Amino acid sequence: KRKPFMKILTWNINHRIREKRIPDPMIQAIALLNPHVIVLTEYVPGASRDDFKEKLSSTGMTYMFESANTPRQNHIFIASKSPLVPGEISAPAIHEALPSNVLHVRLPEEGFDILGVRIPDYSRLPRIRRASWDWLLATASSVKNTPFILIGDFNTDPGYPKSRCGDCIGRLINDGWRDAIPSTGCSYWSLRGSGVRIDHAFITDHFTILHTRYITEENDFVYAGRGRNALSDHAALCIDISLDTPV
Repeated sequence: KRKPFMKILTWNINHRIREKRIPDPMIQAIALLNPHVIVLTEYVPGASRDDFKEKLSSTGMTYMFESANTPRQNHIFIASKSPLVPGEISAPAIHEALPSNVLHVRLPEEGFDILGVRIPDYSRLPRIRRASWDWLLATASSVKNTPFILIGDFNTDPGYPKSRCGDCIGRLINDGWRDAIPSTGCSYWSLRGSGVRIDHAFITDHFTILHTRYITEENDFVYAGRGRNALSDHAALCIDISLDTPV
């Protein structure tokens, strides 16, 4: 038996530790996709968010949490049409950037948990990147027997070398998680134009994956690109899933 499908969206909104106004077209672009839950990464809290939250609430996403405020760092923002309650998972201070880039919530009416994640890039700190992934892998292993979703910007493509933690994707999958990764498309493009898949949704086997895609353009909205009309530099990842429930 399956519960009705649910659409979950994650999107890196490219704030890069600066509080920038979230424009109305970004809210409209989210509403167009009609997700049940959104997980925004590279989100920075601040006074300008009141208008954003009010307009987002008018689309039906009335339940909201953001990770603990840490000055000069990126954060996670999660909103839902179903009630949310805070979870107990928090990231250790392996590096000052990690704790605010993790947010655990529960959806008690839906019967599952979400851990919103952004592994900071740590390009010049490979040991910190590895330590952050080791923590995430241990955390994932501890919750894999319950309906759970790990979702966000992991800054890791399955094709990355071990030095950039590309092996960690396989380790998650070998531990029983499924990567709801689209079969085509990319979520981020370097300045040289090469595309990578660094935004992911890992789900436990309690779910059925119905559809998954990276969204770069939809209707008149450019979700990702380098042009002036692009809303972000990351594509949105949208997954349709259903929770398998005991008969």
